[in-house]
Amino acid sequence: MSGIEHLLPSTIHPMVVHFTIAIAYLAGAAGLVGAFRQTPFWSRAFLYLLLLGIVATASAAVAGVVSESYLARIPEQVAPLLHTHKEDGLWTGIFQVVAAALQLAFGTRRDRVSWLAAVSALVACVFVTLAGHLGGTMVYHYGLGVKA
Repeated sequence: MSGIEHLLPSTIHPMVVHFTIAIAYLAGAAGLVGAFRQTPFWSRAFLYLLLLGIVATASAAVAGVVSESYLARIPEQVAPLLHTHKEDGLWTGIFQVVAAALQLAFGTRRDRVSWLAAVSALVACVFVTLAGHLGGTMVYHYGLGVKA
């Protein structure tokens, strides 16, 4: 495949995805702490981390499409893992967007962290963990995307 996506290196996904993981965990932690502390600082920190996490997750998804376009073939035993990996990444983004919407609707106006938003952010942490586990399994156990 030769297109504009090949202006980026084949390793762009692993270079970008670690930001998504770190920011999702930071947002989940800020939401949890903020739900107990209920101060304007934690409310704003939580919202900003959620918004940054949405951007990072979208960037990781685009980078994943680019990295996948470099693969000559996907082994049949890896295809289901890749599919689930993509779904877990999608659910990560969905729960981050839901958390941000809930925080904007119920928390930010009162300078508080919405418990519903915090729970949604923690669910996003679960999905990003699952996606990361599958990504690591595909690379380290099956050598997907690794050149000898």
